[in-house]
Amino acid sequence: MAKRLTAKRPLPGERLLIGWCSRRLAGQAPRTPALPPGPDYELRRLQTLAAAGVRVPPVLAFDQELMVLAHCGQDAFEIMRGLPRNERTRFLTRLATELADLHAAGHWHGGAQIKNILVQDGQTWRIDFEESALEALPLPLAQAYDLLLFLNILPLAGPVDEAESRELLPQLLAAYFARHPALPVRQCLIRLLPWAQGLWRIARPLRGLSRKSIHRAGILIDSLESFLA
Repeated sequence: MAKRLTAKRPLPGERLLIGWCSRRLAGQAPRTPALPPGPDYELRRLQTLAAAGVRVPPVLAFDQELMVLAHCGQDAFEIMRGLPRNERTRFLTRLATELADLHAAGHWHGGAQIKNILVQDGQTWRIDFEESALEALPLPLAQAYDLLLFLNILPLAGPVDEAESRELLPQLLAAYFARHPALPVRQCLIRLLPWAQGLWRIARPLRGLSRKSIHRAGILIDSLESFLA
């Protein structure tokens, strides 16, 4: 796999937003980034994670503009879509516990959607580490963000209907926290929930115009509320 090295430009107000989220949702100041931003940020992140024992694609070659990664299989989203329900639940539960293991080891992903997890010969590999702005988030908030990204894409995805979605998400939350019972991550979700519910109430009248995204967000918010209660 070949990927071009590019530096993302900061969004307007990005530092202010990260500072607000850090203090409001994690109760902490933003942290000093371990890896400063730059065109080679993702390359440095891959090298750092690999050195820490995280399964990421080996970097085979790189220069000032391009890096070449080993191909590490099929993405987990496509695999999930082809599984019967019982196998799908077991597969997603495994991915939830692997995310918990990553977090328990003191890491975060930043692009934890299952489409960024590759599966080859029974092993999983993580890709897409280009979000350098998230380096400034306190670790519990970055991990809570990972968990939300992982869960958000699953409701109504492929063969997963609403009834299955509402049963599946609390199971995955339970599996994650059973493996990584991190109170700071849970507290970030608790602080975030009222804001998410408020935005959902504003967006709900537009549900008919938005395909699945608003409906999917509603299922996630309901699942968080029932689990955190």
